Amino acid sequence: MNAIIQYILAFSALTIALVYLFKTFVWWPKKRTNKSCGNDDCGCH
Repeated sequence: MNAIIQYILAFSALTIALVYLFKTFVWWPKKRTNKSCGNDDCGCH
């Protein structure tokens, strides 16, 4: 009986981790915008 509970918990943890990774990197990826100009005169300020 304990083995079944362990399998269910392990599968649940794996599923939650995979859903989190999917949502983070595939479904809603963060837009990477570089707002820093640096030291050169790029005309952005």
